[in-house]
Amino acid sequence: MAISGVILLALHAQNPPKHYELRLSEGIRLQQSGQYHEARTAYELALREAENETGAETSEVNDVLIRQGGLYTKLGDYDAARAAYERALAIEQRVLGADHPLVGITLTNIAMTHQLQEHYGTAEPLYRRSLRILEKTAGPYDSNIAVAELGMAKLLCVQRRNAEAEPLLEHAIPVLEHTPSDNPNLAIAMVDLAEAYRLDGRYAKAESLYQRALAIVAAKPSVNTAEVRAGLEHYARMLRSMKRKGQAREIEAQIKAFIPE
Repeated sequence: MAISGVILLALHAQNPPKHYELRLSEGIRLQQSGQYHEARTAYELALREAENETGAETSEVNDVLIRQGGLYTKLGDYDAARAAYERALAIEQRVLGADHPLVGITLTNIAMTHQLQEHYGTAEPLYRRSLRILEKTAGPYDSNIAVAELGMAKLLCVQRRNAEAEPLLEHAIPVLEHTPSDNPNLAIAMVDLAEAYRLDGRYAKAESLYQRALAIVAAKPSVNTAEVRAGLEHYARMLRSMKRKGQAREIEAQIKAFIPE
């Protein structure tokens, strides 16, 4: 084991990280620590260095573009995010082929930027294309399919197409149950499906999902997002409409305790 370690160290010394890799690692560190604007600068430098060191249309450039797209989305700069993702998509399609799973994932990300800007007519065919690719190449229980289904379902719900959204959410939830427990998507999917049931008058099914989402929120503070809070507030209103005001007050108190504004 000691000899193996020496060999690995020697190989690392002979092949030091490229400049773009150092910049990219720095950007990831800054983003994870909440220093988003500093991370943006680091990613921009990483992109230029990746282009200089590896070429304009390489997997290395693609890696940086995907990181940029995620950061720009978090910053609310959806046009910049989409530009980064669309360039990454072009590279992936040329290098990997039009039906590669990474193409499906990037299509989901592009669709989300359109959805966040309420470009629903543009987002929907992108989601559908993403799902076709991922279902064919990754299998029905891949977490990336569940993420695309969740995005597509939210798009349908905002257009009051709840009946179309329901099967997407019903498939996504058991898949998301196998993703890391600090991921908020499971709780979001549960409150979204509960809302669809509530609007259709299926209160018992809605309440079961609301309660499951509330249990996740209580156990994992990292999943406590504004979307989950809004969904659970609908639960409290549903209880009031059912003349269960005491229980509604209990839910409202739990919401305030677990998901402060």
